[in-house]
Amino acid sequence: MKWLIVLLVVLAGGLAAAAFAVPTNAAVVNGSAISQASLNSDVSAIAASPDYQCYLNSQEYLSTGGEELPPVTGAGKGQNSGDNPTATTAFVATYLDTEIGHQIVQQLADKRHVTVTRADLNQARQELTSQISQIMQEVTQTAQGDNPRFTCSVTGQPVLGSDVLKSMPASFVDEQVQFVATVTALEEDLSGIGSSDAALQRYFEAHSSQFDTACFTVAVYQSQDEAEAGAAQVAFGTPFSQVASQAQQGGPQGCSALADVAAELPSDAKIGSLATGAVSSPIDDNGEWVLFQITSRTPTPFAKAKSSVSAAVERVGANVTQSALRAAERHSSVSVNPRYGEWAPNQAVVFVPFTPETSDVLNAPANEAQVATASSSASPFSG
Repeated sequence: MKWLIVLLVVLAGGLAAAAFAVPTNAAVVNGSAISQASLNSDVSAIAASPDYQCYLNSQEYLSTGGEELPPVTGAGKGQNSGDNPTATTAFVATYLDTEIGHQIVQQLADKRHVTVTRADLNQARQELTSQISQIMQEVTQTAQGDNPRFTCSVTGQPVLGSDVLKSMPASFVDEQVQFVATVTALEEDLSGIGSSDAALQRYFEAHSSQFDTACFTVAVYQSQDEAEAGAAQVAFGTPFSQVASQAQQGGPQGCSALADVAAELPSDAKIGSLATGAVSSPIDDNGEWVLFQITSRTPTPFAKAKSSVSAAVERVGANVTQSALRAAERHSSVSVNPRYGEWAPNQAVVFVPFTPETSDVLNAPANEAQVATASSSASPFSG
């Protein structure tokens, strides 16, 4: 996978709840409640952090091939000084879907007796930080590279994951870290390999060549025709280093575990079986076209490759985990507060409500069109 399994991580809802509203749940998932208070807390934190909003927008854009998230806030404001603008209904429904997904992940982990350790949480925090940094780096290389809704950059330099997380409350960050750690543990469990040092070592010994340290050179093009022209130059004897230097982006890229490099590219690229010195066929990488060459491969000891082995095991379990979660969603009992939307069990998604419930509108007549007449000049708000 290019990033950690994204699943349902996106947004939150319910920014400006009336202080006098009767407390109730936003949703109930297999008997476990998601409170309005937790939704309000999460969305308030996101609304207060432009950096985190940029991360969410960029994540959606990159993972879907160009789609955008709904805006976080609408036009209205709460009655108290300092209240945030109200959340849009699309934003609320999207994040409630996220929260439901988190509940289902935790419930599946509990059912399989999957737990996370303090070391798992520490590793998940590092992975989440790195994931955010990678996403913010990658979006600068797309058509949204100059769009402040996606980059939040005034210097042209990508926002760092550590800075994005610093803009959020510690409790919110801890929840995201817990989710990442739980998903990772589920992937390892469902991979059928295990996550113990002994299990990882056995996997390494059976696939040791995948974890060779590979140094590589790439050439990146904006179209397939340009990439094929570059490949033709190589076929006619032009050194690939020269071809890469003439591309829009290209040249030596450093060295890394081969399995990690392969995971950054589509599976049909078959980088793991590419001979040293050979140049790949043009690879479609999310709309960009890449020529790839491994310049050297060196066997790597397990102690040095352990983190790459663990990531590879997670990838083995990723598809199984996705399937298990989709099945769990379809068989889950989910009820959603109508003010946030409607749960569609066949699609396992929260649909935006078409109209609010009458009880949710504080002054319903204020939303009705006023018809002026010659015989009446009374204010629509008069008694």
